[in-house]
This record gives sequence, structure tokens and C-alpha cells, in this order.
Amino acid sequence: MTTDERFSPTTPRIQGIHEQYYRSRRFLQRAHRCKKARSRFTNLIAAVYFARAIVELMLEAAEKQELRLFRDKDVQGSRKKFEEKLAPTLPHYYLIEKIRIHDFHRFGCIPPSPKRREIFFGGPTKLIAKGGGAAALRVTPKGPEIVLTGNSHVKEQRPLYMDDGRFFEEGSKKLLSLEEILEDFLDAVPSAIASLRGNY
Repeated sequence: MTTDERFSPTTPRIQGIHEQYYRSRRFLQRAHRCKKARSRFTNLIAAVYFARAIVELMLEAAEKQELRLFRDKDVQGSRKKFEEKLAPTLPHYYLIEKIRIHDFHRFGCIPPSPKRREIFFGGPTKLIAKGGGAAALRVTPKGPEIVLTGNSHVKEQRPLYMDDGRFFEEGSKKLLSLEEILEDFLDAVPSAIASLRGNY
């Protein structure tokens, strides 16, 4: 069964979502064919952009009051309610969002080095020591760990931890390759699109 047979576009927005899905799959396939690690990483990061674009177009549909079950006078409320339903249906939803934000707005995600292990932690993350306590960030084999004592606390805004080309997912507490993240996410997209079409 082809992609077109699984769901036929009915509105300009659905057509746009379908196109973003096609592009993301295309870059994922290109990555699989790459022999050089750097080229593979570059194609995978490109696939992330289109994967996130799928979500952004869906959220825009909710905000523009196009979805029957999510119409609300508060357009941001519509978006939020729809996202609460959408996020659990798409594996690694928030991780893809963080990768996209960090790559485009914050630091840029760099391909892993073939010569050494590289670890990256990008914030903003603010560690605040209070009440005679301490606040520290530790890098462990299982990912980043924040240690707080006393009245200390931390303020985070979508931090991203990358270890030798793998990305840490807070929910599952696992380090995942971009291939794993994208395959799982994109495999779930056709069902999400079918559900979206049912709300028009």
C-alpha cells in the first residue's frame, strides 16, 4: 500500500501535512543509504525538521478552529487541548521538538566525531542553590542527572542532552539514535493524520 492510498488529502492543510511526511521519509531513506556518518547525520537532522513541521501544521489546524472537537473561544486553549491528545500518539513527540529547537535556535546539533566521544548538554538550565544546599548537574552513563539538596531548585527550558550522536529522552530515560526516534515517530504519523481528518 502506498502512502497516497493510506490517506488521500482532502484540504490544503492535510495536503501540506502529507507533503511534510513525504519529505521526512525521503530524508530518512537518504540517510539509510549514506556511507559517511556526517552525511547520514545531516540527512537525519533534515528529516527532523519535516517531522516537526507535521506537528506544527496539525497544531495550526486546532488554533485556526478547523477541528470540530477542539473549537474554543480561546484559540491557545484549542491548541493546548489538541496537543494533549496528539502528543501521546506520536512517539518521541517532545524529543523531536527539543532537537528541532536546539538545532535551529540555540546551538546547532553537531554530528558525532569519529575520533572521540562527545557529550553535549544545552539549556537554558539554571541551577539555584538555596538554604545551605547545593545544585549540580552530573553526567552519568544513563544520561544527565540533577542533584539538589537543601532548598535548592532548578529552572529548565527544554534542555537537550546528546551523547555521541544519541539523544536523551526524559520520559523513557533512554539514549536514542536519530534513526530510532524518526522511525518510531513517522510510523505513527498516518494514524495521526487519519484521526485529524476525522475531526474536520
